Amino acid sequence: MAWVFAYGSLMGDATLRRYPPRPARLPGYHRAFLHESRRRWGTPEHPCPILGLAPGDDCWGLAFEIPEAEARTARSTIEKREAVAERRLETHAAETPQGTVPAWVWVSREPRRTAADDLAAVETRLRAAHGTVGNGVEYVRSLVHAMQPHGLHDPLVDALWTRLRG
Repeated sequence: MAWVFAYGSLMGDATLRRYPPRPARLPGYHRAFLHESRRRWGTPEHPCPILGLAPGDDCWGLAFEIPEAEARTARSTIEKREAVAERRLETHAAETPQGTVPAWVWVSREPRRTAADDLAAVETRLRAAHGTVGNGVEYVRSLVHAMQPHGLHDPLVDALWTRLRG
């Protein structure tokens, strides 16, 4: 078996949808708006801030168990989606209710810091972004909707969602 730890829009990706998700904690990393989508959620003129993993704290997300026979194809598909120029594939211990599993995790390489710590600036950029998959508000909504059924919350995502809904 192979495991994938998803913490952003990958939580709702079609490749992983057919595998049952389990809540999981990834120690040593947290979500941060470290990257930009210039096609899927934004454009070159109005890039959408998107999540990456930065060192420190911990991150709650979803772990997906993939049968060994499907692991190579799933990995290849996810690697294309996860912008391997900006993220590197690592294996980390993800803690699930059933125990710790070695999971593939796409961790930010040299992240861009574009107003990542200024919620008002991130909100403005999210509202301006409109890409081929959706807009910046829909990006954050997809994160919330992927986490809520599993009782997962993230202070950064929750704060932005409160601002964007208002």
